[in-house]
Amino acid sequence: MQAWNIRRNIDCLLALRDQLGPVYGSEDLCMLFYSMVRREQPRVVVELGTGFGATTAWIATALKELGEGRIYTFDNGSHFQDASVKTFLAQLHGPLLELAQLSQTGAYEACMAWIFEHADVADRVHLVKGEIEFQPRAVEAVAQGEKIDLLFSDFNHAPKTIIQLLGAYLAHMNTTSSIYIDSASTYLPSYWMLDNLVRMLNAKRIPAALRQGLDGDQRTALDELVDTCSFQLVHLVEKAPRSQNSTAWLRIAPDDLFPAHATHVRT
Repeated sequence: MQAWNIRRNIDCLLALRDQLGPVYGSEDLCMLFYSMVRREQPRVVVELGTGFGATTAWIATALKELGEGRIYTFDNGSHFQDASVKTFLAQLHGPLLELAQLSQTGAYEACMAWIFEHADVADRVHLVKGEIEFQPRAVEAVAQGEKIDLLFSDFNHAPKTIIQLLGAYLAHMNTTSSIYIDSASTYLPSYWMLDNLVRMLNAKRIPAALRQGLDGDQRTALDELVDTCSFQLVHLVEKAPRSQNSTAWLRIAPDDLFPAHATHVRT
C-alpha cells in the first residue's frame, strides 16, 4: 500500500497558503512548520489560535505523511463573525470556491471542517472551538496526558499573555520540544521579556510568575524540565514591512554534549 503523500492534495494546500495565509502573515510560516514537523517528527502539536486553518492544515499534512502525530488546535472563532471577513472569504476562488460559498452561511466549525476534509487531514486535527485557557488543569487535558512536542501560539503576543502561556504549558513540554510565539520578536516589550526569561531559565532560576497556579506535580515537572534542559531563543524575522513579520522560537533541549536525538555522530 502506497503511503499518503502531499501531492494528493497539493492544489488545496497551495490555495490555503496563497489565499488565506497572508491574512495573518502565515503564508511562509506554514511551510516552515511543514518542514520542521517533517524533520523533527513531533507526536503532539498544540496550536493556540487556529485562525483560518492554513497553518493547521500544513502541519497536519506533515503529520499525515509521517504516519503519526496529531495537532490540537484552539480558537473561539470570533474573527469569523466580522462583516469584512465574510466579504474577504466570499472572494476565495479556485480550489476554495466551495469554501467561499459555505463561509457566507456556515458556522466557523463547518468551514474549518471543510478545509481539513478537503486537505485530507481531518484525521490528524482535533479542533476545539472555545476560549484559550491557561488554567493548569485545562492545559493538562489538552494532549490527554502526553507531553507536548511543538506549541504554536498565534493569538496574542503581549508579555502578560506570554507569561501566562509559559506558566501553564512549560510543565507539559517534552524535554526536546519547541514553543513558537508569533509576532513576539518585533514587539519590543515581549522581545525584552523573553530575552530576560531565557537567561533566568538557563541559570536554573524559575520566575515566581511561572509558578502561579501550579499544583505540586506540575511544579515538580517544571523544576525537572528547567533543571535538566537548556533554553535557546531564536528570533525568526521576515524582511517584510508589516506588523506580523516575526516569530519567537523557544527551543528546549536536554543538557548534553550533543544535540538532542543525534545519531551517527562522527568522531
